[in-house]
Amino acid sequence: MEREVQWVAEMAAAASPQCQGQRVRHRADTIYLLLMGGRVLAMQTGFALLEAAYGRPMNAANIMMKNSMDLLLGALIFYACGYEIAFGSPTEWIEISDFDYAFWFLQFTYATTAATIDSGALAGRVSFLAYLALSIMVTGVIYPVAARWCWGGGWLQELGFVDFAGSGVVHLVGAVSALVSMSICGPRIGKFNDYRGWKGVWRCVFLERNDDEFYQLPKNEVEKAIYSPIKSIQNPVQLLFATFSLLCGFLAFNPASTFSTIRNADNLAARITVVTLLSASAGSIACIVVSAVRFRSLVLTVPHLTNAVLGGLIASCASCHCVPPAMSMVIGFVGACLTLAFEPVMSKLQLDDVVGAVAVHGVPGAWGVIAVALFARPHCQSELRGLFFGGGQEAWKLLGVQVIGLLALIAFTAVATYVTVVAIDLVLGFRSSRAAELIGMDFIEHRIDDGSLRLDSAKAEALSNQPDRDCLVNRVYRRTTHSPEKSYLEEKAKEHEQKDAGKGGVAGRTTNSASTSALGGTAEAKLEQVVVAVEAQKSDADLEGMAGEIATLSEDLGRLTAMLGQLTHNVHGNGSQGLLEEVVRQVSPKSKTGEVEEAEVEERHDPPVRITSSPSLRASAGRCGSGGEGAGGGGGARQFSERDAPDVAAEGQRPCGAPSSGIAGRCLLALGLGLPPGSSRHPGQM
Repeated sequence: MEREVQWVAEMAAAASPQCQGQRVRHRADTIYLLLMGGRVLAMQTGFALLEAAYGRPMNAANIMMKNSMDLLLGALIFYACGYEIAFGSPTEWIEISDFDYAFWFLQFTYATTAATIDSGALAGRVSFLAYLALSIMVTGVIYPVAARWCWGGGWLQELGFVDFAGSGVVHLVGAVSALVSMSICGPRIGKFNDYRGWKGVWRCVFLERNDDEFYQLPKNEVEKAIYSPIKSIQNPVQLLFATFSLLCGFLAFNPASTFSTIRNADNLAARITVVTLLSASAGSIACIVVSAVRFRSLVLTVPHLTNAVLGGLIASCASCHCVPPAMSMVIGFVGACLTLAFEPVMSKLQLDDVVGAVAVHGVPGAWGVIAVALFARPHCQSELRGLFFGGGQEAWKLLGVQVIGLLALIAFTAVATYVTVVAIDLVLGFRSSRAAELIGMDFIEHRIDDGSLRLDSAKAEALSNQPDRDCLVNRVYRRTTHSPEKSYLEEKAKEHEQKDAGKGGVAGRTTNSASTSALGGTAEAKLEQVVVAVEAQKSDADLEGMAGEIATLSEDLGRLTAMLGQLTHNVHGNGSQGLLEEVVRQVSPKSKTGEVEEAEVEERHDPPVRITSSPSLRASAGRCGSGGEGAGGGGGARQFSERDAPDVAAEGQRPCGAPSSGIAGRCLLALGLGLPPGSSRHPGQM
């Protein structure tokens, strides 16, 4: 130790006077901490890829965004208060000469690792801002308090609690936080079709506001069309790649806790690296054994293998510095078996853990802390002795301290997380809406449209239908008036409303034909009634009454057409185009969806409908002819009798120059009404 102090003093003396106070450790140690911290920080990539491999594609960008913000916001909060809480040293805001930057950086990478565990467990159903608030609390308060108790001279460290690289401080803390959060949040839609929400007093404790059907499979047609079924894994290759990345990260995560490479610490780091790798390897063997026992097969599934390997790695963190390599295999094997055994327990309890974070980080983390008191063996850099190596009374005392430490970490983390999530839910709303979850967090949270809203009619309907739009606007954030989702959905709703209102103006601005076609919506409805009546073989009196209504509407359309024509001439002269659009919007009848439908003329070749010529229908024909004249058709009605129909049909024409559009053509052909020869105008298309 004296030699180390002398080295640091010599390096400080060699520096400039302004920098001498900043030399707090050997330069080799500084470089070591920075390199190892960089490798641990890269584990964020592995966690993000692993989570995205389990989650649905429509939430992939949301997952990557959460993991990115874990890192970026976590750095700010850990620099502001987390580091001082954990180690009692204030961070440098203006100028503090003896601040250990390398040590801060490494400790920050541990803090952000604990925070990202929540992301995997809650993927696909938690609003973005609510998750960021939880992540800030874990990085800035919850993890630093646990680190202070165990590593920063706190009461657990004084009792003799041992957790070398964070089986309890990092992984168990993150897993307990995830467990409490998912208990309040509830499962993804469709994960458990028989899911029953919290009842009785527990409904108040866990802030349950939704009924059981909220969490079950969609029942209406729109939700069924856009629902993406939950799979155990979406991308196995990506999952394996993420596991390789995390394995490499753990080979830095554990050795970095030596914080040094001098005074034989480099040999300890090498030993820890080997112990960590052997634990992971034993985890893979555990996967084979569990598969053979549980499934009577040697077929290995990708999720089981990756979770077993990670369970073995996490179990090794607490004891990697003090156990022999052979015992590390036992620790990794048991940790992996506990991971695989706890996964079905979570499903049986209907706790939806997307990536298995609690089973992977929580149970092996607790086991790793206990394993210190069982398998520790003294060597040149550790004096710990476990029960299996003759530890005796001291080993039993150590086991008691380890259990006390576990219970303290679990209790503190559970309470702190519960208070945090309740506060977030009251202020922001913790869980996203059902509609937002079904459509996808990428679109709702980050405005990422992969084209499905244009290609998928069901998704488009979910956003374009006015009732659904109102539902989305009001339910994405239940208690907040200004949120990213709500602002964007309100913007989309306004676009749809402008589109609905603007169609009348566009029709009037384009051509008179389109305008009068829009005005003919009511006449079209009446014509449709006449067609239905004819096909139902109603009486002549009924048909006469309907024909009279059509004639009256035609006269009204004629007058409106004349008024619009004069108005168009006037407003084009003085540039008051907006006035014309407003008039068209005021007089245009709306369809049931709120949109004015333009008349579409389609070629039809329906066989002529033969009806009996009667005086009443001839009288109706005369009135219809007058209506056509008033509408700009000109001339009177040509009489059409039953014997004329075959000739007209043979020529491929509609009787009396009737239009070829479906509704009007069928109606006028059925009634024997017509416009002057050669005219093909629809009463609503002048």
